[in-house]
Amino acid sequence: MFKKIILSILILLIFAVPSFAKGDDIVVKHTNGIYIFKIPLKKYANKIKPYVAPELTTATDVFNNKDLNFKLVVNGGFFDIKTGAPVSEVVIDKEKVQSLFDNEPLVQNLSKQGRVEKVLNRTEFRVLEDYKKNLSFDISEHFEDVETNTVIKHSLQAGPMLLPSLRLEEESFINYDDAKVVQIAADVLKRRERTIIGLKQKMFKNDSLYIIIFTKNHKADLKEARIYCEKLGLNKAMAMDGGASTSINYKNIEIFSSDNNERKVKSFLVIEN
Repeated sequence: MFKKIILSILILLIFAVPSFAKGDDIVVKHTNGIYIFKIPLKKYANKIKPYVAPELTTATDVFNNKDLNFKLVVNGGFFDIKTGAPVSEVVIDKEKVQSLFDNEPLVQNLSKQGRVEKVLNRTEFRVLEDYKKNLSFDISEHFEDVETNTVIKHSLQAGPMLLPSLRLEEESFINYDDAKVVQIAADVLKRRERTIIGLKQKMFKNDSLYIIIFTKNHKADLKEARIYCEKLGLNKAMAMDGGASTSINYKNIEIFSSDNNERKVKSFLVIEN
């Protein structure tokens, strides 16, 4: 009995969820190797969007580029680390700027495996705009329709979805054959560095966007990441590219998970100044 109590206490300490002060600016909390960025959407709604670099580059280089003038930069969706070819879709200002079909060799390979539709339907972070130009936010499957008189202004796809449900098999991050795992993508079952995007939406209260970074000092598999998001009280959450791609810059905070040089990536979620 005593051992069970001690184990419960250790689990609570490892996954302790910090409290946040009230305010209308970005709040950063750091505990046990996990960074949480809480972003008030009322203030930053029209400044949050994806960014796709002309070539592979680091979050730090994007953040330090004065011509771009970004307040926060975090790594985005999946890509081919050698060629930069996309493995996910990106929409910016209602225009598709990156598509899985831009990566023909990958599409051909996925077709042979019967995985195209599942990969196409991976989860995405959406900025929605209604006919009155009001903005709202969602995390949903790629094929999920938007409401009438609403369009997708921006979207950044990666996956898998963590909340409200964990969709590892549905998004082809893990595949089985006769109950045996035959394919795993993005190290979803391993404890790795992680970049997580989440939404906390409450009636009659301002919505918040959460960016959660599991650093190399506190790695997590996606089941653990999902539990953490639940404890934060998030309504919806998804994973971005993780592992060596995990990286974020905000003010004097620079986090990247590679031991030596920061990994160059293709897409980002940014907040404009």
